[in-house]
Amino acid sequence: MSDNWWVDYKQNRRIEELQGDVQAAYSYAASRSRALQSRLSQVQGTLERRLDRLAKSFDAFVELSDVRLEMAMFDREADVRNRTRRLLNGLAQGAGDPPPLDVDDCPGYWLKPAADGLAALIRGDDETAEKFTAEAIALDEDRTTLFLTLGLATAGRYVDAVPWLSRSLPSLGTTVTAVQRQLWIACADGAFGAPGAAHIERRLTEVIDEMPGEAADLERERWRQAVDGKADGRKGRARLPRELQNIPALTEPSVMAGRLANLRRKVEEALQPVDAKPAADFVSLLITLVDEGAPEERELMARARELRDIIETGGAQQPPAWDAPAGETLELLRGDLFSRSAPGPRALAARVGARWLRSIAEGLAERASVAPPKAVDVRLYGHPLRVGVDGAPALPEAQASIDEAATISPTGERLGMAVAIAGVVVLVLTIVAGVPAAAVVGAVGILVGAGIWIKLRLDRSRAREEAEHNKERLARQTETITDALKNCHTVHNNLRKTVEADRQAIVTVLT
Repeated sequence: MSDNWWVDYKQNRRIEELQGDVQAAYSYAASRSRALQSRLSQVQGTLERRLDRLAKSFDAFVELSDVRLEMAMFDREADVRNRTRRLLNGLAQGAGDPPPLDVDDCPGYWLKPAADGLAALIRGDDETAEKFTAEAIALDEDRTTLFLTLGLATAGRYVDAVPWLSRSLPSLGTTVTAVQRQLWIACADGAFGAPGAAHIERRLTEVIDEMPGEAADLERERWRQAVDGKADGRKGRARLPRELQNIPALTEPSVMAGRLANLRRKVEEALQPVDAKPAADFVSLLITLVDEGAPEERELMARARELRDIIETGGAQQPPAWDAPAGETLELLRGDLFSRSAPGPRALAARVGARWLRSIAEGLAERASVAPPKAVDVRLYGHPLRVGVDGAPALPEAQASIDEAATISPTGERLGMAVAIAGVVVLVLTIVAGVPAAAVVGAVGILVGAGIWIKLRLDRSRAREEAEHNKERLARQTETITDALKNCHTVHNNLRKTVEADRQAIVTVLT
């Protein structure tokens, strides 16, 4: 009997172990299956994307072949562009005597005479340069003047480029193009010398001068907000008692003084002398201008660039054109001073926006110079008080009201004492009369009366102690506020000198 039981037990244990192994194998298989399914979905998604890209690339390749067939009619224009690219690359590498393009005439295409005019300008052949540049300007003045400006800058002839700069960077509008922004930065960096810096400053000043009054006020407010930055509610408050932290007349002067000091530091840093540096690389911008093509083929050239981008990168995002919008003029100007750190544009923004910066500095100085009040109305622990640098005249009345509120009438104590005495009398009488059962009434009266008397006496004692504590606390906080007000006046006397120095420094450096 016992042997059969042992055999059954061993078989059951073995069956349980096998079931556990099977369950573990099932769980492992299920996890592997899920992982394989996830991986398979990723592979399928990747394959679908690749197939979709291949299909788009193939379609783009087919269309590009058709576009190239149409562009084959413009072989002379293509030859002009190829020769011009070689010219520009040579100028970027320091070539000082470039030959003419030596290509057939290309009627109606501004690039051929513009490139020959640029080469002549570099060689110093003024007569030939005047002939070709006049021909190119007659075909397309905007592109020609821009090409000559950028080409001369690429060759390092910044002084020679200044006369063309004034024509390629005319009066600015509410927005500027990519090439105007790049010329703006180059002029601000001093690449075109003092004439270039004066030119861009004049153009930006014209934008501000021509603004309507309301628009100018709105822009000045944006500059003020940029000066203020993100408001920090802790500034000017940490050194004050809690009751004074929400009184602007006490907190505002130090905050305004801090903003004025920051403005002075920013303006002085912006107007630090910096070494002029060469303009940014204009070659890529010039190539973009050149690759536009002649007027008749411009749409085909643009479509060919889009198709090549689809084939090479799978997308149709082209780099911005030279005449694409680069941003709003005033927003870029404001950002140069407050958001970006390039020294040339930052100094230019400070000079152009000097009228607003001086006005903002005057406003900050005026608000920082307002003397703090000599007395303030506060509420201390539920008591309205007027506290000044000489203390709180109404403090005794407030303390008297505390005493009055804490006063507890002794009537309750007397009543309790009377009840206790009555209980004693009843107890004595019941003992004398030999009625022990009635003694319980007397004992209860004694206990109740004594309890009432003790409780009310303790309450009155605690009320007196609490009143004394509240009076002392009120006096201490009043003294703290008085000291804080005195300190505010002391700090303000010193602050006014610093504020005036900062204001005068800003006005002087921006004049």
